Amino acid sequence: MRYHNPIIPGFYPDPSICKKGDDYYLVTSSFEFFPGVPIFHSKDLVNWKQIGHCLTRKSQLDLDKVPCSKGIYAPTIRYNPHDDLFYMVTTNVGKGGNFYVTAKDPAGEWSDPIWVEQGGIDPSFFFDDDGNAHFISNARDRGVHAAGFLCAPIDLKTGKFLRPATPLWGGIGENAPEAPHIYKIGDWYYQMIAEGGTELGHMVTIARSRELYGKYESCPYNPILTHRNRKGDIIQATGHADLIEDNDGNWWAVFLGYRQTHQYFHHLGRETFLAPVTWRDGWPIINNGEPIRLVMDGPGSAVQTLNTNYETDFTTGIGLDWVYLRNPQDGACEAGPEGLILRGNAYTLSDTANPAFLGIRQRDFSNQVEVDLTFSPVMNYEEAGFSIYYKNDAHLDIYVSRINHENFLFFRKVVGEIHHEAARIPLSSDKLTIRVNADKLEYKVYAIVNQAEIYLGKALTRYVSTEAHELGFTGVFYALYATGNGRSCETEALFTRFSYQGFDRDDTCL
Repeated sequence: MRYHNPIIPGFYPDPSICKKGDDYYLVTSSFEFFPGVPIFHSKDLVNWKQIGHCLTRKSQLDLDKVPCSKGIYAPTIRYNPHDDLFYMVTTNVGKGGNFYVTAKDPAGEWSDPIWVEQGGIDPSFFFDDDGNAHFISNARDRGVHAAGFLCAPIDLKTGKFLRPATPLWGGIGENAPEAPHIYKIGDWYYQMIAEGGTELGHMVTIARSRELYGKYESCPYNPILTHRNRKGDIIQATGHADLIEDNDGNWWAVFLGYRQTHQYFHHLGRETFLAPVTWRDGWPIINNGEPIRLVMDGPGSAVQTLNTNYETDFTTGIGLDWVYLRNPQDGACEAGPEGLILRGNAYTLSDTANPAFLGIRQRDFSNQVEVDLTFSPVMNYEEAGFSIYYKNDAHLDIYVSRINHENFLFFRKVVGEIHHEAARIPLSSDKLTIRVNADKLEYKVYAIVNQAEIYLGKALTRYVSTEAHELGFTGVFYALYATGNGRSCETEALFTRFSYQGFDRDDTCL
């Protein structure tokens, strides 16, 4: 079987996977975006379709005033055969800590949270053969960081521990031990973690014990996955893995990594990758210790059909892969028979708040996106348009606004404290098409007004990269937005078409 990595491109980090029968389910982190924790389904591990989100209600996910790259960290999904329920456990950083939700159908509604009184991040469940459930998380805020992780049996109905948590194996001594998962394979309990930080030094390590709460021996082949010494490779920061056995007895790992544009820069975010797992002296080795590639071979016969092209007029609703920035305000975003209406509020893209915002992940380096917008503001400083959005101090905006009672088309670059107006053009029509052509290194921005194409300028992709700013954990969104810049808009913005064409995957390479 030949397939292309990443299997889920764009900002989909910290993957966790489980299966029930012939069905595989996968979740990823979502941070400050709502709904939270996207969930995907597959029959063959290489073709994935989003089927919903685990956290769709504010009662499950409060993101009010959550800073960039806070919110929801590192979910784990597990199927428990003893009660026939799916469990998703995660951390809302700064808003309550660790909790889990459950569902009979992963594509349906998930329960309200059950909170767990244990700190740290990256929680995980392990369901043992005897039906007992165990909870494990990073122990960094419990004063026992050197011990690595705390684990305890848990009452699934209440979230209460049945006895005090016990420290387990803490890794091989690298920084930021996180992402613990426990598996029982044969007569061994395996504890797999991530170390080295979720940057260039990221890695996966593993240990095993005959007893769940016994002494764990470290794998002699650790790390079993890393690209830390391969700075020239396009794929970097591989780590934060989860293991799965398919129904043919083959083992696989899903894990995060990112594609760099050139050394030390990436802007699409950390993505979901897949690699086969082989066994050496009773130890799992990811991709037999070889580097992870964009095109991979593995056991099986599935044919990958990934296509990132997408178009919508919003008349049938808002697709599952669109998200809001924090919890949306009532009435700010509405899809209907005319298209998508955004009603701008007082908040801007540069605020730590919830502006009228609807975004979809950029999934290819090379792509073309087009947006049809109708907007004729009647009040000064009303604004609506399209944003290449990374975070509140890193976004590139093409928009219409009214200044001194005249409407203009703008191209703005927000990079840290610098807000640069790159273009301002008088606008004679309330209808226009915004077009962006992207490659690895730059965005080229155009507008089509009255059938005439206008070149507005270009911007380097590194302006919206993680490395150009204080460390963040997300990636670039293509976003539709509106704002009154300090007051509510009196004018609605109407978006009647969004079109995305991705060019990274050439079928001839498969």
